[in-house]
Amino acid sequence: MRMRRFHSHATSPGIAIGRAHCMESRGSSFARSWIKDSDVEDEVSRFRTSVQKAKDQLAHIQAKMCRYQGHDQIKIIESYRMFLQDDMLVATTIKHIQQFKINAEWALDKTLSHLKLSFLNVNEEYFRERQQDVDYVGRRLMDNLIGMPDLTPSDLPPGEVVLIVHDLSPAEVASLPRDKVLGFVMEGGGETSHSAIISRALDIPAIFGVKELCGQIEEGETVILDGIKGLLIASPSRRELDQYRTIQQKYIALEHILLEEIHLPAETKDGFRIHIEANMELAEEIPSLLQHGAEGIGLYRTEYLFLNRLDEPSEEEQYENYVSVLTKLAPRPVTIRTIDLGGDKLAVSQPYETQINPALGLRAIRLCLREIPLFKTQLRALFRASTQGNLRILLPMISSVDEVRQVRKIIKDVKRDLAAREMKFRDDVPLGIMIEVPSAVFMANELAKEVDFFSIGTNDLIQYGLAIDRVNELVSHMYNPFHPAVLRMIKQAVTAAKKAGIEAAICGELAGDPLAITLMVGLELNALSMNPISIPRVKKILRSITKRQSIEILEEALSLPSAEEIEKLLRKKTSHLLPGDVKKLHILEAQNP
Repeated sequence: MRMRRFHSHATSPGIAIGRAHCMESRGSSFARSWIKDSDVEDEVSRFRTSVQKAKDQLAHIQAKMCRYQGHDQIKIIESYRMFLQDDMLVATTIKHIQQFKINAEWALDKTLSHLKLSFLNVNEEYFRERQQDVDYVGRRLMDNLIGMPDLTPSDLPPGEVVLIVHDLSPAEVASLPRDKVLGFVMEGGGETSHSAIISRALDIPAIFGVKELCGQIEEGETVILDGIKGLLIASPSRRELDQYRTIQQKYIALEHILLEEIHLPAETKDGFRIHIEANMELAEEIPSLLQHGAEGIGLYRTEYLFLNRLDEPSEEEQYENYVSVLTKLAPRPVTIRTIDLGGDKLAVSQPYETQINPALGLRAIRLCLREIPLFKTQLRALFRASTQGNLRILLPMISSVDEVRQVRKIIKDVKRDLAAREMKFRDDVPLGIMIEVPSAVFMANELAKEVDFFSIGTNDLIQYGLAIDRVNELVSHMYNPFHPAVLRMIKQAVTAAKKAGIEAAICGELAGDPLAITLMVGLELNALSMNPISIPRVKKILRSITKRQSIEILEEALSLPSAEEIEKLLRKKTSHLLPGDVKKLHILEAQNP
């Protein structure tokens, strides 16, 4: 067959070469039937039995994975077991059986349709992807009701394969036999889905979002899965295949070299130290980020606590989550960001109407200052948990001094409340703000006097600073972290922090970009927080450069008028500074034949 290339999202890095096996998604067909009054209790009992069986099945998968693969990350399956206890799923289905006099399968289908519609009505990609979680739990319940056996990869063809699938649940990803499945390509999903998190945690190369692929790939066809670039090559030439086998071998060898040094300090050759921390969405990622050498958590996005449920998490539930994270990482610092909900990231339980321009609407700290009880619940949980580790609290989307002062007043109220309840808490928890809107940059000198640290969120700062919607394909090509305006905004914020004697960090994607590391050192940042996968490489680069060289490169970069000239300068000035291992890895990543 002729060679074809398919490009999409690089979800989990690595390279896999094998025979394609298309695993068609199966649908659980079921009968819809009306029932008699006398049959209602039997149908309710059938549904309850299905729920209990699903809990047992998930518990078995969880225990098996932890025993044989040793990855605590697979505890993410616990969220599905929790979902099986949610009244919005269980009680609603039982109510449908009783009220409409319909069989359990029909009642379950009505409930699932309503839940998925709720998630689809939310614009934020991460929230929309929660419908996949509903799909998985619903499919398992339906299979139990109709007596369909579990879907397992035991029917895989001989040899090593690359799976082509419509979707895989986290449990199915975790169950993949690694001696046979080298990687997989999924038609749906995205980087924030639970299946994506599991694939990264288990180091399974994967690409998500390649539409209608099964119809374009022949069963048994040789394919190359490039999880670094987000590329699938079907029927590659002999030359291309040989090149990729060489790249694969060198990539694995170089990754091992980088991982061997992950616990060495991130310090330049002339002694400048930067703390390298990780961004985190779910507590299940902790083992992976520690394995990659994270020195703490620079950004824990707590809004995702609201996604495994259909109502708001209680104070006690949040408290237990924060304690778990803090104790597992102690004495490392853990920066927990207060909820960045609102606008295009409303939880299903939030009743607000869709906003015309959600990115500029009611979100993050604006929502918290409007919904004080919601905000106080989180703050109480955070301060109660503060005695269990090295907590730092971070406020998102701050645009004025007034907002910080309002938060300070609320924190005083929370502390008085906890003291009245005779609950212990730390009184000296550092409070920081995210610098991610232009007004915060312009007011950085004044804001620095009100807080204990800055965390620069470059993803949103670029979006708001350049007026570019990074998910709009018509303008996304203009989204560039090396735009002179972006670098000057970062410089202004860091300078204000230094002047006030507070710490400054970067927690956006720029922190893990190898091309930007000299700029970060030149800015004399205190910390960088990034995707855990980027940490080994960033540490290696830091130990190969000097602060003096970096300052010179930064000054020259800031004098240039365009992103193109800045990138050209960085490539020219930094290529010879990179350690041999990292330089080779960059070459490999650029070698798509």
